[in-house]
Amino acid sequence: MRLLLLDRNACIKPCSLHRFRAVAGWDKIRRGSSMDAIAGSARGGLGGTLLLAMVLSSNAFAADGGFSDLSIGYRYGNAFSEPGVTAPDGSAARIAKNIANLTWVQGSASGSNLLIVDALFSDRDDPDRAGDRGAREVYLIYRHAFASDALFGDRFAFGPVRATNLLAGVDLNTKDSPYAPRKRMLVFGPQFQFDVPKGYLQAALLVAREWDHNGIVGRAENFDATWAMESSWMAPFHVGALPLQFEGYLNVYGTKGRNDFGQRTRTESLFHPRLMADVGASLGHPGKLWMGVGYEFWYNKFGVDHALTPGAVQRTWEIEAAWHL
Repeated sequence: MRLLLLDRNACIKPCSLHRFRAVAGWDKIRRGSSMDAIAGSARGGLGGTLLLAMVLSSNAFAADGGFSDLSIGYRYGNAFSEPGVTAPDGSAARIAKNIANLTWVQGSASGSNLLIVDALFSDRDDPDRAGDRGAREVYLIYRHAFASDALFGDRFAFGPVRATNLLAGVDLNTKDSPYAPRKRMLVFGPQFQFDVPKGYLQAALLVAREWDHNGIVGRAENFDATWAMESSWMAPFHVGALPLQFEGYLNVYGTKGRNDFGQRTRTESLFHPRLMADVGASLGHPGKLWMGVGYEFWYNKFGVDHALTPGAVQRTWEIEAAWHL
């Protein structure tokens, strides 16, 4: 493999609920003032993860203390890509990654917390700085939702929206690649909870500001503030006695000025649907073990212009699993 060093953007992993990359599964959701919830696998994203959907409005939380869930997860895919990381023929390298995950979700009448920590292990097609093994990365996502009815005494419901909350959070990462990213991103904005018969559907409109590090030129990157949209959904159903969930997330991030190579960044989109099965239910432990398959499509990855840089469009299938402690 080789690195196209002049074409790499430092922006790593949009909140996903970006690697928001964010996977949440609820065993069951009840309308009204309470909710029985069991979180599903986390992603990748970084988990990409649909777990951003755990930041539900206060009317979904139990009045007697809410809920809390801790899970460990695993994902594998063999067709990841990284902008500027290429095969010998100059095309985008096809990278296999093993991803271990720890996810904590907590909610109460006042709001909710989401913490995702992913450890990503690439194969040699995505080399570390020394070039003798695959790169290793740690990515952290934290989101806090402030319940509007707790803050203002009003859910600000309208039309199909049953509640409007305030969402704030941070993304942090580090990776031992030649680029040596050290991402720091802050997000803030309203989050809309939509009224659906089962499961959930939510979207947040955010202001995002990112700082990073460019190891190639040896200095920090300071990107412009931009807009972002982070959304996620979950729809539960059954095939026979087996509980299933169709879930996923769609995140879009606007342009954020130029990178340290002088290139204009582009609007990026990350789409990650998945189908998860409650395998634990057939083993006598419902809601404990979830397994399934997901697909990840990432366009202009990290804001890199795919027309200029190989590897800035990612398409990969993944196997996914999560165990709830």
